[in-house]
Formats: sequence, structure tokens, C-alpha cells
Amino acid sequence: MDTSFLAAGPIAWVQVFALAFFLVSLGKLADWVVGKVKGGTAAAVSPLTIDLAAVKIQIAAQNEALHNFKVEVARTYVTGDVITRLERRIDDMVSSVRDEMKETRDIMLKAITGRSSG
Repeated sequence: MDTSFLAAGPIAWVQVFALAFFLVSLGKLADWVVGKVKGGTAAAVSPLTIDLAAVKIQIAAQNEALHNFKVEVARTYVTGDVITRLERRIDDMVSSVRDEMKETRDIMLKAITGRSSG
């Protein structure tokens, strides 16, 4: 069996270039793996971003409808004191829904990305 390559001696330029090529290839492989992992995370978050935008649009539309409802009720059915109490209750309900949506968003972001939004 030929073991001359194991013999101690000076290193040839070919071996130096082969080692450099191997190290550069290893670095590129690590970059590729990191890119694949990050790309997978971005793809998983993307639908959440779209859903979050849709929810924001729905909330804005519901705020407009709620405002219109408040105005209609105020014109037709109730006195100032009653409408103040009703507005307070509706505002509390909207705030509660917003808080729940924020909590849900934070939990989903933390589950997917490992960090919270705030």
C-alpha cells in the first residue's frame, strides 16, 4: 500500500490551493444553508402579513360602520346621557377586541419567529 502522501515533508502549492478551495466551498455551503433556513421562515411569515393587513382593513371598515351606527342611533332613538354610556360600552368592546387581536398577533409571531412585535 502506498502511503507516500502521509510522509512528512514540505507542503506543495497544489495542496495549499486545494485546502483554500475546500474552505471557500465550505463557507459557501454554510451561506446556502443559512439562506434556505431564512427563506423558509420568510415564506411562513408572509401569509400572516397578508392576513394581518386584511384584518386591519376589516377593522377600519367596521370602525366606519360603527361610527355611522352611533350617529344613526343618536339621531333617532336616544338621549345624550344614554348615548354617552352606549359609546363608552362600544369603545370598551372595540378596545377589548383590539387587545385580543394584538395578543393573538404577538403569540403567532413569537411562535413562528421566536420574537414578539413589541
